[in-house]
Amino acid sequence: METTTFKGVEITREDILRAMRIFDEELRSDFAHWRTHAIEHEGKLYPPKETLRIAAGRDIGRFWGGESTNRHFRELGFKVVKDAFPLTEMDDEEKTDEILEEAIDTSLLLERDLERILVTDLSQLEPGLQLYKGRGFTGQQIETGEVGRIDILALDTFGNFVVIELKAGEANDRVCGQILRYMGWVKENLAGERKVRGIIVASEFDQNLRLASSVIPDVLLKKYEVSFKFKDVSSSNE
Repeated sequence: METTTFKGVEITREDILRAMRIFDEELRSDFAHWRTHAIEHEGKLYPPKETLRIAAGRDIGRFWGGESTNRHFRELGFKVVKDAFPLTEMDDEEKTDEILEEAIDTSLLLERDLERILVTDLSQLEPGLQLYKGRGFTGQQIETGEVGRIDILALDTFGNFVVIELKAGEANDRVCGQILRYMGWVKENLAGERKVRGIIVASEFDQNLRLASSVIPDVLLKKYEVSFKFKDVSSSNE
């Protein structure tokens, strides 16, 4: 099987195809514009950096785009195209691109920070909640290979499964289908007779999501808030 190595991670063509499926299902509607290079596959265009980030399957931090990213797709037999997008009229297109990429990176980093804080103590989300460990899984960033990647999988005080989906900023109703797929996968592959429910964590929820979740009894919405603490710093070197 053909592979390419990116930041120490071995990535196959199938990993890229899986990343494209995840992008189509979860992210495409949020990407109105990106840099002029794209990966063309089956009549669709995909942003190279985000596709590679998903395929790597872990927090790989920020990295440069351009040929240093595109070559990984060429090595796996994908077609890289240029000037594929009709750009909207902007005063400074390059600056706008950088702002958008910065926003994407910030959103991803916020989700990972939120995940890191939660897994250290899941009881702050719900009393008695514990990270699932078993069958080769550790309950964090579980790659199902079928329906996407589960942010956090936990067990409640009754031993039932809880799928936790994290969203930086406001979550919309697309996340309902996403978490239901994850719950179905857990039910079929791990839970057996045990119950499976879900928790969506975000800073805000749009009205469509609130309405959709109101008729799904096994999905709960949890809002996070960010607070800052300040203290004086001495100007001396002591």
